[in-house]
Amino acid sequence: MTAHAAPAPHAEVTALDAPPRQRLQVLSGVAFAVLFVFGWFMSGGITPHYTAADQKWTKWAHDNQWHGRISGFAMLLAAFVFLYFMSAIRDVLENAESPVRRSAQLTRVAFAGALIGVVGMSMALVTMAAASSDGAKANPVVSRAVTAGAAGPFLVAAMGFAAFLIAVGLLTLRSGVLARWTGILALVGGVSFLITFLTVLNGTTDGSPFGYGYFPGVLALVIWTIATSVARYREAAMPLVAPA
Repeated sequence: MTAHAAPAPHAEVTALDAPPRQRLQVLSGVAFAVLFVFGWFMSGGITPHYTAADQKWTKWAHDNQWHGRISGFAMLLAAFVFLYFMSAIRDVLENAESPVRRSAQLTRVAFAGALIGVVGMSMALVTMAAASSDGAKANPVVSRAVTAGAAGPFLVAAMGFAAFLIAVGLLTLRSGVLARWTGILALVGGVSFLITFLTVLNGTTDGSPFGYGYFPGVLALVIWTIATSVARYREAAMPLVAPA
């Protein structure tokens, strides 16, 4: 009797079972970043000083009439897309936290902070758009009051994004679910947003130096979102090696 050697097991490359809808949902973070940056830079820009003459406020409303409208519309679209992106990232963060029960709250904080942040930012830019929506016909007293009132939503957005980025940064460094550099970037962005809280104590209605913390915070948020979105998309599209 002749013994035949059993064929050696071999690996077969198969596609990872990730539907296109799920891949696009993860990639929506890139769309959010584009819309967010576009809406941010299309906003009303630098407003006149709170005590400036009415003529300057009228000119500002005239110059930023359509910029404000487009900015508010783009930010609403960004917030809409961001909800889908966060629903995908939430699953990733929850899976990373499952072995570490003591940090199970970080995912909840991150998701809630992201919602608060994007809603606050949308409200702020829509409010700014309302201040100049009538263009040269806008009442300068109303424009001045409305833009001053937009400080509230801006700071609420900073509070939400600070909670979101700090929670994500801590979870990333603890679990390694995402690249370590993105965790450090998230922490830097979260602290930058926290610095903007000091504008309330500064007591000024225009030009507080603590408001400059917003720029590095927004920059960190945008870079983190793009990097995470692309990384998760590549992982979903990665081929899976399975035994025959």
